[in-house]
Amino acid sequence: MGMPQRIAVPATLILKNARVWTVDPRLPQAQAVAIRGNTVAAVGRDEEMEPLIGPGTRVLDLRGQLLLPGFHDAHTHWVWALLREWGGFSLYGVRTVPEAQRIVAAFAREHPDADWLLGSRWDANRFQGGHWPTRADLDAVVPDRPVAIRDLDGHSAWVNSAALRRLGYHRDAPDPPGGRIVRDADGEPTGILLENAHEALPSPPVPPPERFRALLREGAAALNRLGLTSLCNNGLPPGGFEEIVRLAEEGGLTVRLSEWPSLEALEEAQAMRRRVRESEHVRVVGLKAMLDGVFSAHTAWMLEPYADAPGNTGFPLIDPETLFLQALRADAAGFQVILHTIGDRAVREALNLLARVQERNGRRDSRHRLEHIERAHPDDLPRFARMGVIASMMPQHATSHVEDYVRSRLGEARSATAYPWRALLEQGAHLCFGSDWPAIDLVAPNPLEQLYVAVTRATGPDHRGAPWHAEQALSAAEAIRCYTLEGAYAEFTEDRKGSITPGKLADLCVLSQDILEPPPERILEAEVTLTVFDGEVVYRKE
Repeated sequence: MGMPQRIAVPATLILKNARVWTVDPRLPQAQAVAIRGNTVAAVGRDEEMEPLIGPGTRVLDLRGQLLLPGFHDAHTHWVWALLREWGGFSLYGVRTVPEAQRIVAAFAREHPDADWLLGSRWDANRFQGGHWPTRADLDAVVPDRPVAIRDLDGHSAWVNSAALRRLGYHRDAPDPPGGRIVRDADGEPTGILLENAHEALPSPPVPPPERFRALLREGAAALNRLGLTSLCNNGLPPGGFEEIVRLAEEGGLTVRLSEWPSLEALEEAQAMRRRVRESEHVRVVGLKAMLDGVFSAHTAWMLEPYADAPGNTGFPLIDPETLFLQALRADAAGFQVILHTIGDRAVREALNLLARVQERNGRRDSRHRLEHIERAHPDDLPRFARMGVIASMMPQHATSHVEDYVRSRLGEARSATAYPWRALLEQGAHLCFGSDWPAIDLVAPNPLEQLYVAVTRATGPDHRGAPWHAEQALSAAEAIRCYTLEGAYAEFTEDRKGSITPGKLADLCVLSQDILEPPPERILEAEVTLTVFDGEVVYRKE
């Protein structure tokens, strides 16, 4: 395995007697890792670490457990998840109108002075057998104050009549650009708002700075318990970025965070980037925009009509030419462009748009990203590698709603080429994985659940259903790489993290099971027993 790098100062932490899976092809496996300060000092055999043990060195015997790089969640809305749970109510797991009404009524009683009653995480696809509720259901318990409940994936909202009045939505009101007001047979709004139609809703209340910092610390600790040490985040409250940066500077943030400002907010993003230019804890490298919606609401933009909605191909949420001009400016300013693309028309239009950007601004190592790519036309898959565009995908999106709506929306022929992880890798594309939490049917953004789905394509919310197009599944090693090194590559930090390599940041996690060995059920059985962030043990299972 080779002798460790010689250092003048002893290691501060040594992890020995482990199965080390480095995600570094130059030394894929080892037995021990030495850490000095916040970086990996050496990787090798147990006995090779002995010269690095000094009076102050902490030595942990991992008893044969699996040691991996810290997990990197490449797509989250983590901060909004913290805020929504703080300042509103959740309908996660609620399946019926009476259950929802009890929660809404209780929240209204507990907050008599709230102007808006805001909720989140109701799942339209598992609610009343997949039928949309109505404003009347909410009016029955709160008739006098506006109620708005964003759904699990954030692409629709359920509101009452008071909210519709406040928004100015009525029988004669037009649909806003990129949005749709669902109406009944008489043309009256039903209380369901799709895509940009609910953008005018107020954001969750922002807690005082000290409480916000406490939420961040608690939230980061929860991520550490899952083995997560890095994440990409989209969405912050006013003043939230500065609070995050200050907390990181004080050593209180135990995850590395890459924030995605809006693609249309270029000047603000430039100021944010300057603020953290020297930071290894908070980064701003990419700007995000939404090109289309989601399969569940028939708002993902498709090349051909939905199998269960003849004539409906979804729609773009923004004028493609406007999006091109925004992307052109961002690319010229050195930013990565990050585009939400779920339907195959959205994927194609996004690739066309980015090709035009490359033609106008010149080709560079831009690493632009498409998020989700739940269905791409097979002809478009080779373009990712050819253009250097990263495919950023969420494994559980592929399987948790197959029977709820994916199969019915796409039909069998298109379903066979949906969520094409294996095909993208075989075409030479860079593929990274994330959770999209909380816009997914998960209690927490657990990487192990995502890895299990990536390896098995097992369907259903409990991952116990039959594999769905298992030919697109990955090996455990490939899936781990997508959740570590490829996440780092996707934010230009593969030289600093993502693998256990001397000189890189010491962000690591330990699993109780060797998930690289069959059967794949080991992945679900595994527990995170230790997490190291910036060279410090930030979580240890007792």
